[in-house]
Amino acid sequence: MDKSTRWIYLILAFVVASWGLNIVMVKYLTQTAPPFLVAAVRMPLAGLALLPFALRKYGWYKPTGKQWLLLTLIGITSIFFHQLFLASGVVTTTATNASLILGLNPLTTALLAALFVGEKMTWRLFLGIMAGFSGVVIVVLSGSSDAAIEMSGWGDLIMLLSMLAYVVGGLLIKAISGTSIPTLVITAYSTLIGGVMLNIGAFFQYGPSAYSQIHFNALGWIVMLMSAWIASSLGTLGWNHGIKLLGANRTAMFINGMPFASMVGAVLFLHEHIRWIHLLAFVLTTVGIVIGTKPKRPAAVQQGIVASK
Repeated sequence: MDKSTRWIYLILAFVVASWGLNIVMVKYLTQTAPPFLVAAVRMPLAGLALLPFALRKYGWYKPTGKQWLLLTLIGITSIFFHQLFLASGVVTTTATNASLILGLNPLTTALLAALFVGEKMTWRLFLGIMAGFSGVVIVVLSGSSDAAIEMSGWGDLIMLLSMLAYVVGGLLIKAISGTSIPTLVITAYSTLIGGVMLNIGAFFQYGPSAYSQIHFNALGWIVMLMSAWIASSLGTLGWNHGIKLLGANRTAMFINGMPFASMVGAVLFLHEHIRWIHLLAFVLTTVGIVIGTKPKRPAAVQQGIVASK
């Protein structure tokens, strides 16, 4: 392994760790502010951090009418609904459960692509999907040791909706990536579009005094900036760089470490308890992703999976 390969492996390991910890950070922030407001503040910060990179490389890129439509739909699905459900779901379930459900992202993308985009469903993919979904099902049906089963069940359902919204956004990114628009521009523009929508929604939900309900202390703002700038912005850039150097398939395997990072972070920072059922679910979802990943998957699908963590 040459030096450049070792370096990109370290970058990808950092990216996946930051995404796993991001679930913990979002749950921490929702303990102080309403979920809607957490998402409304976090995503514009992420988009504004990505915009200078896009401007430096491509200038003020002018999408076509069709591209603007797809960018808006991506903003609605993978940013607005995904982030709103993510922030709401972690309030009533554990960060561990949330990470396991979000870990189904690659398998769900492959399933929906087979159903609606015409990609081939193989036995290997089918077995991978069954293993991955069974891992999440057993942990969801087992209930949570850190919350009442009724509350945890609702939170798990909301996290499932968050994951599905993100997958739909990923398929839309696959569609727009077939045009001439660069991936970095897609990510920056759609993140800003979704961020604006979240703020409009927060205004109608809470009124003009919405942001007066945010009472983060210094640590809270540090966590917010780390979540927006490191996990969402730099993480996306690092991931796309990995795809460029290693290819989509090799890079995708790193996503298997995200639930593990969330579990460790939940134990260290939120004092959650990891049970044997969580470990079994983690093994099943990881095995499912490994055996279900196709030998060659389009780079656009993988880029869509990571646009807004």
